[in-house]
Amino acid sequence: MVYDAQKATTTIHERVDKIRRIMANTKLNLCCGGLQEVREAECLEIALVEDEIAYHGSVGLSISVPDQSTSILDLFTSISGPSMS
Repeated sequence: MVYDAQKATTTIHERVDKIRRIMANTKLNLCCGGLQEVREAECLEIALVEDEIAYHGSVGLSISVPDQSTSILDLFTSISGPSMS
């Protein structure tokens, strides 16, 4: 009887550990997916700015190349001019 109780306890512990691993892996996968989306969004923003610069350069407008501290919003503002709002 004691052996059966120990076996049942071991089985419960193993299954709880498995559930914990599954939950941890699920959480990590969700975080990783979120980070991937953020990286893709940043790449998209950079590509849009580069396209805008290339377009304005091809129509003869002069655009200065910003330094590393310039934000994406600053780049769009400098390219498109002040907002009309």
